[in-house]
Amino acid sequence: MLLLAGAGFTIAHAQVDIQPNGSLNYTTILNNGATTSKYDIVFIGDGFTTSEQTLFNQKVDEAVEAMRNLAPYRDAMCSFNIWRVNVISQESGVDKPAQGITRNTALDCRYGNPPAEAERCIRSDSPAKCYEAAGYAPAYDAVFVLVNDTQWGGCAGGLVFSSISPNFQQIITHELGHKVGGLADEYDCYVCDGSDSGRNYTFGEPSEVNLTANTNRTTTKWADLILPTTPIPTTTGPAGTVGLWAGGGYYATGIFRPQQSCQMRTASQPFCAVCNREMYRIMSERCTLCELNPLLFICNIRRDLFEFPWRERIRWPIPWPWPPCLSCPFDLDRVRYEIRFDEKILAGSTLLVKDKAGKILARGAVGKNGEPLVVTFEGNRFTAYDIEFVSGQPQADKITLRPKITANPK
Repeated sequence: MLLLAGAGFTIAHAQVDIQPNGSLNYTTILNNGATTSKYDIVFIGDGFTTSEQTLFNQKVDEAVEAMRNLAPYRDAMCSFNIWRVNVISQESGVDKPAQGITRNTALDCRYGNPPAEAERCIRSDSPAKCYEAAGYAPAYDAVFVLVNDTQWGGCAGGLVFSSISPNFQQIITHELGHKVGGLADEYDCYVCDGSDSGRNYTFGEPSEVNLTANTNRTTTKWADLILPTTPIPTTTGPAGTVGLWAGGGYYATGIFRPQQSCQMRTASQPFCAVCNREMYRIMSERCTLCELNPLLFICNIRRDLFEFPWRERIRWPIPWPWPPCLSCPFDLDRVRYEIRFDEKILAGSTLLVKDKAGKILARGAVGKNGEPLVVTFEGNRFTAYDIEFVSGQPQADKITLRPKITANPK
């Protein structure tokens, strides 16, 4: 039973704030359409008192901004609806059993209690309260609980938890990788205090797309992304090398991840190629072709292309998003190309993107420190463009990019 209480509603032992218009007890952060077709995220907070609701609002905005700035979220924000529900706690902060700290909060959140639990893993002893609070929003597929504490921590299960520690935005994007993409942690251990180091994985093939126990180059999950020259298992290679790197799923050996670094292993890093591809596949299915405008075509010039005298036109298919829209307010023939190159091969090089008349459409250069080279330009998806490398390296051949059309607009 809900009781009107002062400035908010009382739910169990929590209070949900009424928004300024006096009629809603949730705030819309991002609304991209019907809740039945979008992935709905609701942010709620624990340990934020009445005077700290502005802080909670700020942290929600920072979390959403982190999504906007990190691939693949930034490329498919159209897949999300995001809502905020302000929950009022009597005391600031949350419980820390390992330190003997208790707080009277609305959602009974706490850090883990070692040794049985990892202290970094935040959870609620009253998950029903969390779902009840989130239920004030129009819908939810994922409930994110921000706790008002600056100690690093987060965990994902039915609910997703994060502290508001410095760089907590990385926790948000990491945990959303679990929730949206079903991605596995790529850590070598779980407690990580030395008690579970060096464990060997001896079970069957993991279900998650970013872990495998299969070391067969041609049949492993991400075989299409592994170059013929990459050693298997993989222990070395240029930055971004996709292979079979040992460690993941809380085991140090016997299980493999796609790249040496990934957000699912180190939260400060971007997603690896496998995780990025899976996340974008899932999210883009909730967007229409109109919403994905401008169309994004990503091609990766692979290192192995330069180990042969390539002098013919190379074709890549353009993915056709589903479901399409019936009427789009933009030119379907226009495409935003994002071209990525191997920085190790092209270190110190400059590239030019030209049209058939030789006009330069885009220019990019690899910095002296070997930063990844990404060049973006807009073009027509029926047109061929020349990509020319200006470099003293003999591998820097001239190739031509021409999209292969897999579907035709009406």
